[in-house]
Amino acid sequence: MRLRTRLMILVLASFLGTLLIAGLALHSLRSELYAQKSEQITVALRMAEGVMNRYGTLEQQGKLSRTEAEQQTSAALNMLRVDDLYFFARDANNVLKVHPKKERVGKVDLGSTLPDGRTTVAAYDEALAGHKYGITTIQTPRGGGQQPIPKLNGVVRYERWGWTVGTGIFVDDVDAIFWREASLLLGVSAVVMIGVGLLSLAMSRRIIGTLGGEPAYAAEIMEAIAAGDLSRDIVTQGREHSLLMAMRRMQSGLRQMIDQINRSSTLMTHTAQELAGEMRKLDQVSSTASESTTSAAAAIEQLSVSIDHVSDSARQTENDSQTMAELARSSCGFAQEAAGSILAVSGQVTGAAAMVARLTEHTSSISGIVETIHDIANQTNLLALNAAIEAARAGETGRGFAVVADEVRKLAERTAEATSEIANIIGTVVNETSTVSARMEEIRPAVENGASQVNEAAAALNRISRSAEQTLALFRNVAYSMSEQSQAGTSIAGSVEQVAGVVTETRSAVALATRVVHDIDSMAKSLHDAVSRFRL
Repeated sequence: MRLRTRLMILVLASFLGTLLIAGLALHSLRSELYAQKSEQITVALRMAEGVMNRYGTLEQQGKLSRTEAEQQTSAALNMLRVDDLYFFARDANNVLKVHPKKERVGKVDLGSTLPDGRTTVAAYDEALAGHKYGITTIQTPRGGGQQPIPKLNGVVRYERWGWTVGTGIFVDDVDAIFWREASLLLGVSAVVMIGVGLLSLAMSRRIIGTLGGEPAYAAEIMEAIAAGDLSRDIVTQGREHSLLMAMRRMQSGLRQMIDQINRSSTLMTHTAQELAGEMRKLDQVSSTASESTTSAAAAIEQLSVSIDHVSDSARQTENDSQTMAELARSSCGFAQEAAGSILAVSGQVTGAAAMVARLTEHTSSISGIVETIHDIANQTNLLALNAAIEAARAGETGRGFAVVADEVRKLAERTAEATSEIANIIGTVVNETSTVSARMEEIRPAVENGASQVNEAAAALNRISRSAEQTLALFRNVAYSMSEQSQAGTSIAGSVEQVAGVVTETRSAVALATRVVHDIDSMAKSLHDAVSRFRL
């Protein structure tokens, strides 16, 4: 039902209520007017009763005869006439004793006949039944007129004489007052109703202007929006700032927001799936890196053992060279023995050179492994940076993943720093190993030349002694270098173990990041399901 129809029904109900109240007020007014007339008649009857009691008392006291008392009473009652208000009296035989029309006095008079067929005397008797003062309404002409008009008559009975004394008031003025007041009330009611109608019309226009349409239509639109239906076109009839216009703007904003959320959730799901794939790749790379670091640790362990062997051999060669020098200085007779020792030294130098060459190869392999670890760390850092960017795009839901990505990036940076340190150490080892190898290559010809010269001449023992001393110094350097290489190998092994630990931590972080990515994917799907109930 339209608002205007409801307001018109309300106005009509108000009008009917006003009419009802006016009717009750008029009825009360009519009753009050009749009550006032009845009270006036009762007062007049009391006056007449007082007159009769006065003369009846005089009669009882013997001061007046019955006839005199009745005559004086009739005269007194006739004197109480005012305009249309007069008194009349009948005795027990219905003979008129008092009346303004003298021709009717002294005659039996039952009064006029009422519309219901009763005489006025019968009506007076019925009015006095059970009452001291009887009030009744009759129809009688006014003055010399012919048209009967309503008149309210009252009677009282004076039992001493058997008289029935009465008086009356015409009540046509009551009807005039009634209809005058009725016209006034109806006019006021009509003005009020017209004002209420105009006010209701203005209010309905203002309400519709404020709402932008019918309240039922606004409620229907709100229910549709609450149910998730944003596809309906909202028709407005009001101003720019009406409720329906605001609802239209709200619906448009909701459409854009839901569409944006839908696209964002889809993009988030796609991104989470891609990130999950990258996390799986990173896990595989971390697994490979873990295996590589394990292999590198084993290789470095073997290299350390080899370096220890070389160091032992160098120390042994140092001892032999020292013995050779002492023998050369002590006696030339031991030249052949020294030559044999020199040949033995030559063989050991050759073996040491081969071991140093292998050490160089292993060191190069370690350098390649360290480079691989460094590349993995850089790749991990790049992936962590991408993950942090995607987490920042995800907003509040990606905050936990951003923390994990930052930890992965820090681990990658630590891995890169460790691999850089390992590369520097390995570079030092390679340089020193190359120096040792070069020096061994220089020693080997000298030793072979010394051995041949021992067989040729004992005089060369002095040169051999000097060469032996030089060889002793060189082998001391070699022994020292081998000791440093052994320490470097131990340090490299520790660094590789740290790299292995970092890779393990990286795998743990990747596993955590993978779980976070799955959670983000689940949240994106839940968000998509939540907004999918809206119809755009």
